[in-house]
Order: sequence, then C-alpha cells, then structure tokens
Amino acid sequence: MGTSTTTSATSRTVRRFVDPDELICPGCGEQAVSVAPGYWQVRDGLPVAQFSHPDRTALCRTLAGRVAEPIEVTR
Repeated sequence: MGTSTTTSATSRTVRRFVDPDELICPGCGEQAVSVAPGYWQVRDGLPVAQFSHPDRTALCRTLAGRVAEPIEVTR
C-alpha cells in the first residue's frame, strides 16, 4: 500500500508602496497626480477617477474609451 504526499506551494505577495511622483499617464507620458480630476462628466457612468494630470484634467482615455490608470515609471 503506497502513501501519497501532496505538496502545495504557497505564494507570498510582497506589497510595496509606489511613490506618487513616479506615476505617469500611459496615454501622453505626463506626470499623474493622486488628485481627482477637477471636472468629471457624470454621464460617463464611471466612478470619479482618483488620478489626474497636474492641471486636474482626467488622464487620457484608452482605446476602449475608459480613463486610463496611471503607470509606474521604472528607472
């Protein structure tokens, strides 16, 4: 009679904080700030974005028409 051994791998998620100064808009490459846009069209049907360009305009839209999420600059 054989015995069976089950091995399970556990993965650890390492969380790190991103410096807000290292976030850019993926559409135009301009710096993104962690401030909601100054003007948000309710008719978009989307929740208010949490990031904007420094002039408080919404980040550029993706090809699908959604407001993009900022990306981190890696150096």
